[in-house]
Amino acid sequence: MTTNERDTRRERPDERMTMSRNRSPPNASFADARGGYDASLTRRSRRGFLATTALGAIGITAGALADPARAENAGDGRGIETPWLERDGNVLRDPTGNEVVLRGVNVIDPARTARSWRRPLSETIDHATDPDRNWYARIIRIPVQTGDIVTVDPDDGSVSGEIRNEVDPGTVTQEQLEAYIEHHLRPVVDYCGDVGVYCIVDYHRHADTSLEYTDPDLDEEVRLFWNTVAPEFADDSHVLYEVYNEPVGPYAGQEPGEEYDVHGSDAEQAWLQWRETAQPWVDTIRDHAERNVVIIGSPRWSQYTYWAPRHEFDGENLAYAGHVYAGHDGLRPLGDYFGDPSEEVPVFLTEFGYQADAGSPLSGTTSEHGAAFEAFFDEYDTVHPQIWCFDPFWEPTMFDYDDNTQEWTLLGGEDYQGEWWQTYLTDRRTDDLPEASGDSDAITVGEYEARDANGDGLYEDVDGDGETTHEDVTAFFENLESDGVQENPEAFDFDGTGDVGFGDVLELLRRI
Repeated sequence: MTTNERDTRRERPDERMTMSRNRSPPNASFADARGGYDASLTRRSRRGFLATTALGAIGITAGALADPARAENAGDGRGIETPWLERDGNVLRDPTGNEVVLRGVNVIDPARTARSWRRPLSETIDHATDPDRNWYARIIRIPVQTGDIVTVDPDDGSVSGEIRNEVDPGTVTQEQLEAYIEHHLRPVVDYCGDVGVYCIVDYHRHADTSLEYTDPDLDEEVRLFWNTVAPEFADDSHVLYEVYNEPVGPYAGQEPGEEYDVHGSDAEQAWLQWRETAQPWVDTIRDHAERNVVIIGSPRWSQYTYWAPRHEFDGENLAYAGHVYAGHDGLRPLGDYFGDPSEEVPVFLTEFGYQADAGSPLSGTTSEHGAAFEAFFDEYDTVHPQIWCFDPFWEPTMFDYDDNTQEWTLLGGEDYQGEWWQTYLTDRRTDDLPEASGDSDAITVGEYEARDANGDGLYEDVDGDGETTHEDVTAFFENLESDGVQENPEAFDFDGTGDVGFGDVLELLRRI
């Protein structure tokens, strides 16, 4: 039994409100207003150069094609293959049948990083996947907040106005959402694919405790969101969807001071009401996206994971979310509420963490709560954990921020989770990784046997050596007019135009 307490917000409410002027341009270009390193700028300038010189009239060299975000670090572990994943009982498997566990981090809303004092999210993704800094995130959770969507100008994607996390249901327009996707979400999702990391696109509501998930205006908003977002990334094998970050009520023990038990029959009824409400949202996603893993939360800030295997949603390739912080004493032992369900259904712990001075329910220490989380993940080793939050401001934080240098400094010790999670990911950097299928039928391309490297239907391994490198771009360019390419355009249509041409060479280059 436990007592209901209002869940505290995990973003600082005064997040540099006085510095909310625009960044220009927005995330679509990932330009860094401070002039810091931006791998995407290097990639774009290289692509423009190659387009102008026609790949140096075949004079392609390894140096000319090296990508600082991935190829340059291939030997030290940046990036992984990101094939489609399929549910098998309580686990996810890659096309070769390997069990996959995705360990990673949460970042902040992409449009929030378009504020002038924020670094572009591309830099944060680089940081979280950078072996040179001992970071090995294999999945990035991207929260999409209604309060950030409405700050986006539908005409040019620029961001302005008050910083807030949520707005009333019905406020977000189709035009704002489409501009948000084009200028902020799509570039970030593509960047995750570029560096070789999975990502979760998360419809992120939670703060308004008076907004019940049965609200009809909310229902319209969720349908608008997924009818727009789900088809956008339906062909991206590295993208997973999270239906609703943290539904609040109705839930058992909703009144202040009221005792409740997640295992109780009243909690079971709350789960069933949630399932009835959210099943159409899951169906909406599936109508547009057949293969992406769909992660489903639960009432009371996604704390009712216990009921998932007992009353599953309808659909294929479904997983279930759990959220728990250091101060949620009523959700201990973790194995009872999240571990036992993970033995029957796939479970993503898409939010967890601690910070000594953050207040309830976030307050905790490394020796007590970090150790307990680690023991839980080791015992229930099919759980997919994503810590909150890879940021200096959204709590629990993992970094300190220097106002003068704008540098991020990793926090650790007894009071902060950053060093602990860095060590955890580093120690497991080679565990449970996906592999691309090697069973695809080969297509003869000149002297090569091209293969589908990751099961997405595109034959990016043009030279058939089991890897996708600059040599594949060279082989593709040299054999662009070959029968193998021209008779199988769907296998080499990397830019999605419906035919094969030089644009596909550039797109393959961009993906390396």
